[in-house]
Amino acid sequence: MARDPSMTASAAAHFTRHGLSAAGLQRAGTGFSNEVWLTETAVLRLSPHENHAREAAIALGALAAGVQTARPLFWGSGYSLWQRLPGEMPTPAQLTPTFWNAVLDDLERLHTAPPEPPSPRPSEWWVGDAGLVAASHADWTPAEQDALERMLSTPYGLTAPVFVHGDVYRHNLLAAPGGHYAGLLDWGNAGWATLEHECAVLDEVEPALRRWAARIDPGLLWRLRLELLLRVVGAGRLPPQAVREALARCEQFQG
Repeated sequence: MARDPSMTASAAAHFTRHGLSAAGLQRAGTGFSNEVWLTETAVLRLSPHENHAREAAIALGALAAGVQTARPLFWGSGYSLWQRLPGEMPTPAQLTPTFWNAVLDDLERLHTAPPEPPSPRPSEWWVGDAGLVAASHADWTPAEQDALERMLSTPYGLTAPVFVHGDVYRHNLLAAPGGHYAGLLDWGNAGWATLEHECAVLDEVEPALRRWAARIDPGLLWRLRLELLLRVVGAGRLPPQAVREALARCEQFQG
């Protein structure tokens, strides 16, 4: 499909308005909740629903804590412009234990030096969305449906909050040309939550479980991951077997 020239011109205007070159302008193939454009040196994120000023402030705080991330350059209503770091989204083969340990190092820096003061949470209990079971449109057996609904509707105690990135999955990670970890992007979901919330979205949970075993409640982690996977299955991006595997892990921790 041909790209709308008016969209390209509108994106280019955001760069030139702030004195940035639009050389090499292209629309990125990623970005589920926003539109992303790239030049040779900068990145434009367009989203009318994001608080771009807050996201920029969090990124600056993360940089001050030593986290590898892009520096915000300019922001306004509905958009933000960022430094373009060298690298690409890592391939599955590049997500090695060494790579994940570097990611977890950055997350620990964030936990140690949060860029925002703690915010109160409305409840000490987590309860999932049992409606996702039907919305996933998967062919669950009656026993599976009962177990899924029970896991999502039974309150489970929350652990102490930490400041989390909140969206550490492969599309928000950068691998340098040599394959090593190069940075963490997209601070739109960052905030105070449990460490289990941070871990639930990881492509690979085991490295975090090994490192933070003493800090993680596995019962909470697998319930959060179960709910997330139901959403992903409902969107058609994963097979139902991923949910079945998470359900089996949940049932190991019934406390």
